[in-house]
Amino acid sequence: MTVIETVVYAFHLLFAGLWTGSVLFATATLPGIGGTLSASARESFVGTLRKVSRVSAAVLFLSGGYMLTLAGYTESGVLTGTGQGHLVLAMLVLWFALAGLTEVAAGKLEDGEDATSILYGASTVAVLLLLDAGALATGGL
Repeated sequence: MTVIETVVYAFHLLFAGLWTGSVLFATATLPGIGGTLSASARESFVGTLRKVSRVSAAVLFLSGGYMLTLAGYTESGVLTGTGQGHLVLAMLVLWFALAGLTEVAAGKLEDGEDATSILYGASTVAVLLLLDAGALATGGL
């Protein structure tokens, strides 16, 4: 593995942990304190959550695409015809779901609405992403 490949893998893992961790943190803290936060504190929290989510989603998309080409998933039939390819496709679907749920939750929180159920959904997706990544890393399926 070259230095560039190592850096790409490291960034991918770092931002995956940052993104899923921030969503899990928001889910663990906001339902209990969301109603007591001042508007400026809520805006700051939501702004940070959005920034982490958007930057992480972009880094994961770019680094994941690079990793796909390195691993040979771009060859005909590999994504749709193998268990590993199915895990990659599932990860892509979960990635879109987490990005969407995080944006919706941030919008609701920004408007002062309760986003607890959406955050629970986002947390579930975040955990599924981590489980999918673990299965990919260990050669599952």
